[in-house]
Amino acid sequence: RKLYGFYSKSSLQYLMRQRQQRKDLNKTPIDTHIAGRDYQIETITRVCERFSDNHRKALVVQATGTGKTRVSIALTKRLMDASWAKRVLFLCDRKELRKQAGKAYTEFLSEPVYVVGKSNKADMKNARIYVATYPGMLSIMQQFDPGYFDLIIADESHRSIYNVFGDVFKYFDALQLGLTAT
Repeated sequence: RKLYGFYSKSSLQYLMRQRQQRKDLNKTPIDTHIAGRDYQIETITRVCERFSDNHRKALVVQATGTGKTRVSIALTKRLMDASWAKRVLFLCDRKELRKQAGKAYTEFLSEPVYVVGKSNKADMKNARIYVATYPGMLSIMQQFDPGYFDLIIADESHRSIYNVFGDVFKYFDALQLGLTAT
């Protein structure tokens, strides 16, 4: 596949380690304390099957209020537990959604969370979960190499975000998950 640029040395070393340490994603348990409803478990299972079949993109369509963010957090945990992901980028279109997502990730995971535009810049390189608005990430994405993130989650994943902010998705060589209610 085409890449936007070169991986850094550390990202290449991580990729090599990941190939050896990666576990079977479909056999890694789902944390039902995060997303325990039957349809949430089914969603996580189907997304993991898709990624295991070497697809790089998946779309989750769930009605408003059914726990799309919880699904993404449980999926993030499953990917991290199976050594499929080291760093995850959660993108949203509004600051209020960024705040909610940052709070939810902090509540359910013990991983360091960096909220772009809010967190201390010194914490940026130590974080494993990054939460940003599309414009916020677009303004700082050049600080990261294309292999920095393993999963990008796009909240409110509509065609318009790919037209306006498509460079974010083209720049990073990562699995992509879209979340939408429509």
